[in-house]
Amino acid sequence: MNVQGEIIVDASQEEVWNALNDPEVLKKATPGCKDLTEVEPDSYKAEIALGIAAVRGEYQAEIKILEKSAPNSYRLLMKADSKMGFIEGNAVVELDYKNSKTTIRYDGEAKVGGLIAGVGQRILSGIAKMIVKDFFKRIAKETKTRTAI
Repeated sequence: MNVQGEIIVDASQEEVWNALNDPEVLKKATPGCKDLTEVEPDSYKAEIALGIAAVRGEYQAEIKILEKSAPNSYRLLMKADSKMGFIEGNAVVELDYKNSKTTIRYDGEAKVGGLIAGVGQRILSGIAKMIVKDFFKRIAKETKTRTAI
């Protein structure tokens, strides 16, 4: 399923880039993230607890940031496993700065397997889009909080 969208942040491109690459911000922004540990540069292990419909459960996740082109774009990979199945995501994140605001654009795909995959595609697509949009909204909020200090 495709997941794409954009969020406008009232901050510079550099400030948004720094937030997107800060493990503490990533932890706060990831819905249901209980723990995020950097295992090597740009590679993380996470414990995530989601309480949303068919994807409800505890997940062990791996998150990787690849193909960095600072401060313009990177590729974000995520794989999360639980007793209910797995979720995999792959997205390109691009930043565009105009009129003292930065637009975060994301475009990617998500795949599910296991028991989770038994749920209707429409429901899963809606949940995936909601989780991803929530993540980027939280990135925007954390960026604004950091720049206000």
